[in-house]
Amino acid sequence: MTLDRPLLADTFLGEARNHFSGRRVIVTGATGFIGRRLVAGLLLVGASVTVVLRSNHGANQFEAAGAEVLVGQLQDHAFMSKALNDKEILFHLAYDVRSGGQENLHVFNDLYEVAQASELERIVHMSSLVVYDHWPGGKIDSDAAITRTGLEDYRDAKIAMEEALMAGAKPAAILQPGIVHGPGSALWTTAPREALKRGPVILPDPIGLCPAIHVDDVVQAALRAAMVNDLGHERFVLCGRDPLDWRAFYQSHIDALGQGVVELQPVETLKARLPVPTTSGGGSQSPSAAARISQSLRKLIGRERFERWIGMVRNLVQSSGPVYPDHNMLTLMSARGDICDAQTRARIGYDPQHGV
Repeated sequence: MTLDRPLLADTFLGEARNHFSGRRVIVTGATGFIGRRLVAGLLLVGASVTVVLRSNHGANQFEAAGAEVLVGQLQDHAFMSKALNDKEILFHLAYDVRSGGQENLHVFNDLYEVAQASELERIVHMSSLVVYDHWPGGKIDSDAAITRTGLEDYRDAKIAMEEALMAGAKPAAILQPGIVHGPGSALWTTAPREALKRGPVILPDPIGLCPAIHVDDVVQAALRAAMVNDLGHERFVLCGRDPLDWRAFYQSHIDALGQGVVELQPVETLKARLPVPTTSGGGSQSPSAAARISQSLRKLIGRERFERWIGMVRNLVQSSGPVYPDHNMLTLMSARGDICDAQTRARIGYDPQHGV
């Protein structure tokens, strides 16, 4: 899992530069893992990039890279109307994982209203494969069933956003990646490596398939979706270059670290050691106390310092020993979904370049 690969392949770079040179684009969620890489890609292909930040944190880095920075709130209609003025493409990646789905949906709805009334040519929206009814173990393509349950806060919010975009007046490309990894991914790069450092990582037997996709391939898909002719209201399932299982995914991290071990145990044994899952009726509608504390600390000391502090605390309190999957991870790691992105490849020319 090397980190020194070019962001975009030379075969695509020239085409993208011809299309994006001087194009006025605006990005939300730019401080996130995928957002930072997308901004870098847009600048690389010559776009005139504006990023919307909730605070000044990170503004200097974006400005130094060549982007314009606007600081304000997405739900502020007057601010966003001005921000979207004369822009051609909106890349919407913002989603606050420390807030509840309904809160994120309210923010989206405010932005959606302003965007639909603007002169934007199109919207490129970041969603997820979790919206599909058969995620993670069934057959999924862009025509598969998507149904809100009222019990899954994050998933229901993502579905509601997709439904609004599919019904809106503006052309919209909805990107649906699975497990997005790469430099800067706390969940799928940093966390697996920290687990491997602490002790053997326990995986289920039989092992499931890992729907991994490198962040730079997500960026490629976002650019291609912004370039495609005659865009309507379309969903794009995104897969990585190489099919692999979870053992191979962790092996890539072991190779990068030069240390670590995985062990397979029967899935029924792993299920038996887990507590009985609890349900919350209608699902969580607001951030937990821990999430609110996290949000406040990030504002006080800055996101990067906060993440480093959390990492140090985890290293102090977590002893070495086997790292077992919880309910969600066990379900994910034992699933063998059939995820097909053939329609995406045919429609926008998506051609993933990066393995793990």
